[in-house]
Amino acid sequence: MLKKSIKLKTLKNISLYTFLNLIYSSVPFILLPILTNHLSKSEYGIVDMFTNISFIVTPLIGLNIGASVIRYYFDRHKIDFSIFIYNILLFLILFGLLLTLVSTCLSLVFSDFLNKENIPYLIIPLAVIYALFSQIIEVTLSVWRAQEKPVNFGVFRILKTIFDFGISIYFIIVLRYGWEGRVYISVIVSIIFAILALILLNSSIKIKRKYNKRYLKIAINYSAPLILHSIGGYIISFSDRFIILYYLGINQVGIYAVAYQIGMVMSFINNSFNQAWTPYFFSILKENDSAKKIKLQQYNKYYILLMISLAIIIYLFVPFIYKFFIGKEFNADPQIVFWILLGYAFNGMYKVLVNYMFYYKNTKKLSFITLSSSIVNVIFSILLIPYLGILGASISTALGFLVMFIFVYKEYNSKYRISTL
Repeated sequence: MLKKSIKLKTLKNISLYTFLNLIYSSVPFILLPILTNHLSKSEYGIVDMFTNISFIVTPLIGLNIGASVIRYYFDRHKIDFSIFIYNILLFLILFGLLLTLVSTCLSLVFSDFLNKENIPYLIIPLAVIYALFSQIIEVTLSVWRAQEKPVNFGVFRILKTIFDFGISIYFIIVLRYGWEGRVYISVIVSIIFAILALILLNSSIKIKRKYNKRYLKIAINYSAPLILHSIGGYIISFSDRFIILYYLGINQVGIYAVAYQIGMVMSFINNSFNQAWTPYFFSILKENDSAKKIKLQQYNKYYILLMISLAIIIYLFVPFIYKFFIGKEFNADPQIVFWILLGYAFNGMYKVLVNYMFYYKNTKKLSFITLSSSIVNVIFSILLIPYLGILGASISTALGFLVMFIFVYKEYNSKYRISTL
């Protein structure tokens, strides 16, 4: 009866995460026709560059320390979790402010190149500020994930997104602010919701404001090796924009960014599953029950098949999406979206297996795997983009995620898989 109750709870959580993330992820897609009809290709490219820079600097903020939250929630019998969270937030904020100062100096150094490409130099520090406050929000969201509170998690994200995009629409359409109406609003909304997140987090776990060097060291030792892992993942996802910018210009970045946004629907699907699955998965490994571990392996196989099937099904709807929802000047070859869908299918397959490495704290090996895969991605991007254009970028994305999945599968097969023979 207890086992049945646990399974029902997990299924309920997965369903809730999927439903809430469906709402959350639908907002950018709803906004896509508005942006593509009210921003030029270069303006949309600037918005995309802002997003990409914020993603790339995210793991550098606080040495990626927020990555330790979920893992050490399951060790809270060994540590005072409320003090642990306080030290994470303290380090995150101080390091983030330092990185903001450094990024401002760097933006001035590269201002000539950025101005040449019609990209405002303030994009870099604005992206860092946005990433900093987004990371503060992620700490609260991670605690809710660990506590298996999908409603808190989903409602907060949806409200933030509605405010973010709703105000952006007003500034872009009514006030005609262009890219500024998207970038500046994103930064302001992230600051407001980060403050709200801290208030809610404090009411949830009663944060104890006490510096603890040992807890800080534990968190950094776990998270710091994941900096390269996170950067590697973001390189695969977003470095192609900079290569496209260099070879093809900001207009092609805008066209590619729209195609990429459509293809990222696969990312929203596998993220929805993984957000609910990870806490349950960690709890099973903690029990150390061989029968349950073998059952997990069976789920892994089903999920891999599901990812490939979904990528093909979604691709069939791509021509319809372009015809009825996307501004004509952003039209692109549907094959571009197919390769992005396939890439994120590989990414979903990778995520379901990489959780073993996270649980067993094999983060150094994981960083090597991700960084190696990102190098493969960059090499293929440099080789293919000059000849195939933005199609070459999408193919490189798929290859990068495929290599990452193969590496992690080999690690899983050799160390964590239980033979059923």
